[in-house]
Amino acid sequence: HVLGLGSSPDDVVFAGDKGVFSEEGDYSVSGGALDSFWRAAENFKTTSAHPWSTGTGMMWAVSQAAPLRRVHITQGLNLYEYVPPAQAAGFASGGYLGNSRVDGAVFPGSQQQWFTRNSHVGSWEGGVWNHVFLGTDGAPPSHCSNVKSSPITTVDSTPSIAEKPFLSIDSNGKFSLNIPGLRTQAEGTDWSTGTVVPFEKVYVASNETDNATSINSKLALGLHV
Repeated sequence: HVLGLGSSPDDVVFAGDKGVFSEEGDYSVSGGALDSFWRAAENFKTTSAHPWSTGTGMMWAVSQAAPLRRVHITQGLNLYEYVPPAQAAGFASGGYLGNSRVDGAVFPGSQQQWFTRNSHVGSWEGGVWNHVFLGTDGAPPSHCSNVKSSPITTVDSTPSIAEKPFLSIDSNGKFSLNIPGLRTQAEGTDWSTGTVVPFEKVYVASNETDNATSINSKLALGLHV
């Protein structure tokens, strides 16, 4: 799990050749990214312009339980991987892009069952099936068949949404909990900090020492958990 600690995604910049990336689990067609689970990346900017075989930019070949949130990608975004001499791209099945901006193109390739919410994409180039877009600028139009295009569902705005709270650290080394506010009929990204809570008012729970009783006692004292 990669987490930037800025107030804005642009505060933390990965400028290396590949930046933050996730390749598929193996380079076979049947394996591909089908075992690339349980990883996440949030709240940073990447300027990677690495020339992957599928496109230039960030590689995120994953399948399920692998969200990208509050990320600014200045080049393209590759959601699958193809490594010669394999006869075709490896399977990639499922993922989530939320509150993010991709300045370049998104290349879904063999990706299926992908959900993009309240984001901006320069363009969306292809895909297999079951791609859903909610409140996303640059999303392709809805298409209900496999003929001449992939099945796509696009909804212009999100009826109501509050983005995931996130942590930040200031120049003095002090942490804060940032709680974005509720938006209605929301389109595009929201990178505001919302309500900023100093860490003096936050209790960090531990699965080794805490239980429901101890956590509820902290909530009763008015602490955020």
